[in-house]
Amino acid sequence: MNTTVQLAESPQPPRQKDKPKINFLLVNMWGRYTLALLLIAGLTTSAFFIMSDLLKINEKSGAIVNVSGRQRMLSQRGALLALRLIAEQNPVIKAHVRDELTQMTELMLKSHEGLVKGSEEMDLPSTMSDAMHNMYFNPPKALDLQVRNFITMLQTLISDSYQPNTTLDNPHLQYILKEAPNRRLLKTLDEAVNQYEAEAASEIQKAMRWEEYVFITTLLTLFFEGLLIFRPIIKRVKIATNALMKEKQFSENIINTSQALIIAVDQRGDIVLFNQYSQELSGWQAQEVVGKNFFELLIPESDQEQLRTTFHAMFAGQSASQLESPLIIRSGQQLLVEWSNTLIKDPITRQPALLIATGIDVTARHLALTELSSALTKSAALSNRLQEEVSHAGLLQKAMMPPPVFQLPGVHGQVKLTTSTEVGGDYYDYYEVDGCHAVFLVGDVSGHGVAAGTLVSAAKMSVHQLVNQGETDPAAMLEHINNALLAVKHESMFMTMMCFSLDSRNGHLRIANAGHVFPYLWVAAEKDWCAIEAEGLPLGKVEEPGYTEMSLTLQPNDRLFIFTDGIVEEESPTGAAFGFDAIEDLLYQALDAPMEDILELFFGQLQTHCQKDTFSDDVTLMLIEHTQRIAYSTPTPAHTPDKQELMQISGTDFLNDPNIGSQISRQHILVLFDDQQLLELLPFLCIEGVRRVLPAQHAFLRELGWQKLLQQHAIIAGDDIFQWLPHPELQRQFILSHSDDKQFVLQEMTGLLQEETKIPEELREIIILLADELLENSLYGAPRDSQNQPLYPKGTERDVSPAEGIRIDLVKDDKCLGIMVTDHWGTFTPVIFLKRLLLNSAQAGLEAGIGGAGLYLIWRICDYLQVRVFPNQKTQITLLWSLTHESDHDNDSGFQFFYHNEINEVMAEADVLEHFESYSEDLPHPVAANPNPTTGEM
Repeated sequence: MNTTVQLAESPQPPRQKDKPKINFLLVNMWGRYTLALLLIAGLTTSAFFIMSDLLKINEKSGAIVNVSGRQRMLSQRGALLALRLIAEQNPVIKAHVRDELTQMTELMLKSHEGLVKGSEEMDLPSTMSDAMHNMYFNPPKALDLQVRNFITMLQTLISDSYQPNTTLDNPHLQYILKEAPNRRLLKTLDEAVNQYEAEAASEIQKAMRWEEYVFITTLLTLFFEGLLIFRPIIKRVKIATNALMKEKQFSENIINTSQALIIAVDQRGDIVLFNQYSQELSGWQAQEVVGKNFFELLIPESDQEQLRTTFHAMFAGQSASQLESPLIIRSGQQLLVEWSNTLIKDPITRQPALLIATGIDVTARHLALTELSSALTKSAALSNRLQEEVSHAGLLQKAMMPPPVFQLPGVHGQVKLTTSTEVGGDYYDYYEVDGCHAVFLVGDVSGHGVAAGTLVSAAKMSVHQLVNQGETDPAAMLEHINNALLAVKHESMFMTMMCFSLDSRNGHLRIANAGHVFPYLWVAAEKDWCAIEAEGLPLGKVEEPGYTEMSLTLQPNDRLFIFTDGIVEEESPTGAAFGFDAIEDLLYQALDAPMEDILELFFGQLQTHCQKDTFSDDVTLMLIEHTQRIAYSTPTPAHTPDKQELMQISGTDFLNDPNIGSQISRQHILVLFDDQQLLELLPFLCIEGVRRVLPAQHAFLRELGWQKLLQQHAIIAGDDIFQWLPHPELQRQFILSHSDDKQFVLQEMTGLLQEETKIPEELREIIILLADELLENSLYGAPRDSQNQPLYPKGTERDVSPAEGIRIDLVKDDKCLGIMVTDHWGTFTPVIFLKRLLLNSAQAGLEAGIGGAGLYLIWRICDYLQVRVFPNQKTQITLLWSLTHESDHDNDSGFQFFYHNEINEVMAEADVLEHFESYSEDLPHPVAANPNPTTGEM
């Protein structure tokens, strides 16, 4: 049986039934809104254009009025500056006033051109009203002509001010001060300003009337819109307000945090929102990630557990709102993201509903910080290294300076020097000649620091040559030092210097000046100080300065006060220089005081004047007193030790006949030199290959044991240093296994030396400096290949194998201190040693700003140097210092170089011979370089 069942039409859902009504209401509201918006837009646009015109009028009017008003002020300012320009006597202030008047004149002319022709820069129109045109260009005002005449007078007066005879009667000045301002210019400028203001006010009144019309119309429009449009709409909006509250709060939070990645996550950790920026950065599309778990999709597995714990804690309100975490993008790469988290609550239940995570990609910033940290570390290391090198340079410079208290024939002297930086530019020196001449000098490089120290080193080497030559002519001394500084001069630096040579037999004082500040002379008989006014060009400026000398006679008890300009120019906190007056007052204040007290008084007063313990420039003070007349006596020759299985030759005999047969072993030749004779010997030593040279008279070497020194060519079983210090109080040996060990060794040696209070602080620093130099050579200079090329670039980090045997020994007893550096390369040769000593003693081994005198300075600073080399097997360098005798670096110490091999080789290389040919021309015993130099055992 068939049953048909008719089904009733199901009723439409309320939403479908109300759709036409809703559409009608929406259309009606849209039309009303559109009409209201159009009316408001039209009125607002009108008001905008009116207001814009009003602002433009105000702006242009304000610019015109300001510029025209400024013209009046500039005319008065010009008159004042013109008067100051002519009346001012101080040339510095006058130049400043002239510059200010010139700038004011240029501004007045520029402003006038802008008012007349227009200027986009000053926002001035290119046209003017008829009234303003008549005022500027037509009689009787003719303001354009008045202004231009006034400016012309100012410009002419500026030109006149360069003439020395310009006075207050200058007609151009009189015109500026009297005629132009008092007659018409200021009055006409005032009228121009008033006219501009009147025209501006008129334009503004017109614009304001239009603004009033638009304002009234806008009020009427708003009234009718509120009555006919917005009142009905408000009733309908209230119905939908409650339904939109939740969506409104959600939307506002999204907008407020939409600055970067925005990801919304629910309590289960599923992604609800994935904004456009997140899609672009990660490569994921929103439809691919929405609904998926945030942690499983975007967080690396190793970080998921920790972030889930943090996530749940944030929903419970217990965790911080910011954190950093890695984020996996579509390509598989990871970004570092900094998250700012906001918890969204349900507006009805007030329970946590969503977590809005706003993220910023900080990957690049993190990498930049890492690179910056690395760069800062490298920069700090470089800074420390540079500081260490500067400190070393300062130590070397201090070691080069002679003792501050000294006695010369008939002279007692004392010096006090302080530097503003670790390496200074001030220099002093002294020496005696023939037992009757006292030579002393003070120099000052233009500047301080390492560059200035280079010139000081060059000057010191040059003076050392003068010492060996026995030079007593101060003008010749300056010529010699000038040539040396020209060879190494750095940029535009130069050096001033005062040289003095006193014959103590008769008090005859010879003086030469190279641009230095004048010294003071105390005439004891007259109880008065006077300046010694000698002039000359600074050193290192020109090749032929033509120095001349002046002379005077000193009596016993007469004094000389020599100083550098640092004390004169040092300023107080208020900018006042110490000056010559203060120096003269202090000299008279301390007439009979001891030298040390006088120098301390000067430095104490200088510190009080500056109100600080350090100064901005180097300061050197030297005080000399002629104590007595002396009688010249011929010095007796030094005693020559007996021969001990070797040939001993005096320095004088060697100079007279330097040729030594090739059959004689250089190991068994010893040259004994007198004071200040070694510089003359060096070229011949280099050519003949003689490398055993000792002073005939040297207390420390005698104390070591003269016979032992003579027998050093014999090979011994142990290390050299223990021949001289067999019973040491202190003995430490450091073996290097890596290049980085050097720094540790130097630190350990520093600590050991600081515990030895008997060792002077300066000597401690010198020992560490020389240890650094010798270890650096063992690490990078000694290792060489079959082509004699270095195996390792300097500064390379490298391992040191036990076969290299690089070590350093520090040994001390109660009278002597020594260091010994050993390596098993054996590549150091007498050629290198003698060549370097020769070239640096003649300044050919020193390059401007670079140096190259390390080996030379090592020899000069120690009391005894011994080198023993077994070729390709071992090099051992021993340096010794006396702890009972004061070191005198101006007098040459001895050295012995032992090279144990079975063959001979040519000693002098071509470049050395070339230099010797020119160098030997200045020697007292010129000997032509042998074209076939003799060879000797190396």
